[in-house]
Amino acid sequence: MLENEKPRRDAGKTALIVIAVILVAAALKIAGSVTLPLVISIFLFLFFNPFLNRLEKMKIPRWLGVVIAMLLLLVILVFAGWFFFFTIDRLVQRLPMYIRRFTVIDAWLAQILELQAGTSFLAYLNFDWQGLILSSLSSVSGKAINVVSMASLIYIFVLFLLLERQSLIPKLKIAAPQGKGMRIAVLFERVNRQISKYLLLKALISLATGVLFYLACLATGLDFAIMWGVLAFILNFIPSIGSIIITVMTIVMALLQFFPNWANIIYVAVLMISIQTVLGNILDPRIQGVQLNLSPFVILVSLSLWGFIWGVAGMFLAVPITSVLQIVCANVQSLKPVAVMIGSGKSYRKVVEEERRRSRERAKRRADREKKRNGRSSSKHKPKDQSNTLPLSEHTNE
Repeated sequence: MLENEKPRRDAGKTALIVIAVILVAAALKIAGSVTLPLVISIFLFLFFNPFLNRLEKMKIPRWLGVVIAMLLLLVILVFAGWFFFFTIDRLVQRLPMYIRRFTVIDAWLAQILELQAGTSFLAYLNFDWQGLILSSLSSVSGKAINVVSMASLIYIFVLFLLLERQSLIPKLKIAAPQGKGMRIAVLFERVNRQISKYLLLKALISLATGVLFYLACLATGLDFAIMWGVLAFILNFIPSIGSIIITVMTIVMALLQFFPNWANIIYVAVLMISIQTVLGNILDPRIQGVQLNLSPFVILVSLSLWGFIWGVAGMFLAVPITSVLQIVCANVQSLKPVAVMIGSGKSYRKVVEEERRRSRERAKRRADREKKRNGRSSSKHKPKDQSNTLPLSEHTNE
């Protein structure tokens, strides 16, 4: 009876955990106007925390360090807002020219594929696609109030988090259950150190990617060089997908601008793909190392999940959130299997290989001991046989 009760209890606990996860995801999606700025502000706090620690080591007062960090964040937000609306305005102005170029490419494709005269791919579209693009860009620029309100909320959250950074760990120690305060403080420090390092290294790699994209656009004469550089910097924070999106976008832009000059189009494609290959596939993994230790499949799933909950912003936050979940699960005994499944498995493969090597060595030593034991037993039996045969030989001689 008790043996049947335990599996039922475990199944019930698993069902409750699944239901709780679904409810939390639904709550995060419904309350996205508040939860998204809060999560972004927490990661910005983790990003600025090492910078403030460095300022404190330089004997700079804490309040002055907070002022410097907030001024830096204000400059970043103002530049991001200016760039966003300035780029949208320029795209709206130059969009008719690109639409004409697109119709030329469409006519060339129809000629190559030997379609009937007067027919093309655009002719099969039963809606005003040009008006749809223009209205979409105009509607994006019309959401300025929502963007400004979210940025203001993020700014306020970050300010208060930075003001309370010195009292955060002591409060965690006191608020935690007896005997677990130090463990929670160590867990927070580990999350802080790992996420801060990830964000800093990712920002440096993304900055290098953006600068190289900007220089490549200047070298090839591609329009909106600053826009492509900034977009390369931003989209590089989305693992795998972001680099593919920005590379395809620049190649499409080169096609629209330089067609039918295929040499320039190929030149742009080779440069952009080379930059992403060197930085994304060679330097990024070596600099980042295995500090996050996340499975590529889990990263793709988290991109889809958080993208569904918070849209594009959720895709930017997917990797840091998944990393935090892995660290927390690794420090909770009942959730350690979840941390193992989230991880990349490289460290576990090493453990398994080490166990196999040790088992082979143990088997080899066991075989050697058996061999020696058999040799000793055969040497013991050999004199007895000689002693038994000796009297017979003497008897025959007599």
